Amino acid sequence: MKKIKIFQRDFYELTGCIHNHSIYSQDSSTPIQLIVEAAAVNKLDYFTLTDHMNFAAKQDEVVQNTKTPIIIVGAEINDPKGNNHLLVFNTDKILETTAEEYVQKYKEIGAITFAAHPFEKRVTSKLRKYIWTNKKNDKFDGLEIWNGLSDWVGKIRPNINGLLFLIFPSLFIKKPSRAAINYWDKLNLLGKRKAAIGSVDAHHDSYTKFGIKFRYLSHKFFFKTIRTNIFIPVEKKINQKSILEALKNGNSYIVNYKNGYPYKFFAGISNQKKTAILGEEIEFSPDLKFYYYLPKIAKVKLRKNGQKVDQQRDEKGFFSINSPGNYRLEISNWGRGWIYTNNIYVK
Repeated sequence: MKKIKIFQRDFYELTGCIHNHSIYSQDSSTPIQLIVEAAAVNKLDYFTLTDHMNFAAKQDEVVQNTKTPIIIVGAEINDPKGNNHLLVFNTDKILETTAEEYVQKYKEIGAITFAAHPFEKRVTSKLRKYIWTNKKNDKFDGLEIWNGLSDWVGKIRPNINGLLFLIFPSLFIKKPSRAAINYWDKLNLLGKRKAAIGSVDAHHDSYTKFGIKFRYLSHKFFFKTIRTNIFIPVEKKINQKSILEALKNGNSYIVNYKNGYPYKFFAGISNQKKTAILGEEIEFSPDLKFYYYLPKIAKVKLRKNGQKVDQQRDEKGFFSINSPGNYRLEISNWGRGWIYTNNIYVK
């Protein structure tokens, strides 16, 4: 956690990894203590545990006794066919029903929810995909536009490139799902204001060949990849509530640390009299500018309502804002996705 200043406003920036599985998931055998140690090594400020269809981790002794990093326990809900995965926080209820019903019910009881890997793809029929089946079922607070495991699995052909993927996994985590981004942009264009998150979906899997067990895709590895960094005003307490609030509001950006450490990164819209950070809104005026600062030169694309309207290659600069709309940045280097911001809403 570090304190930063954006347009004369003071924030704490926290770095964290969302969507992790532990020993309480049927497809993971990772003790929570091991996850905590991996988080500490990678200097995470927070991480979330979202085991399948249960909140058992809330009662775990390690969770209850760990103060740093902050551990937020949620659950990953799915429908009877195994689709429509939903990350659920701020509740203790497990709902086993249709996706339309549990998305609506979680909204009614005040849970904070994110659609997980809604547009998964596979290049082989040997590996199942888990998708969001009804795109009109959108009463969640946000969605994953970048899921590290889904990105990796989506490109693997076990009998052709499987070994290469196991040895060099980070080479194949390149960019977020463009289909998920387009869906996210469409929802925001409709005025629904959905936040985007990046997730790792870490299970710490193993593979047995010739009687030898190979462990791969560990939490320690994944914690070096896709993170969602959040901004919390210094006047607020740093706790689970403020972290979830920042994620829900989109006061955050997604970053692949394998492509570069986002040292002192910031982005926001200002005309010197009024300012807005990621996830906030600001009233349009002809002198508004979208400022950014990066630790190194990269390709910076400005998107308005999902469409690219300008582009620069620099380490710091600004884009003029000429009309109202939803504005965000997509930043890449060497053809690989690096930083994706949430929207700032110019009214």
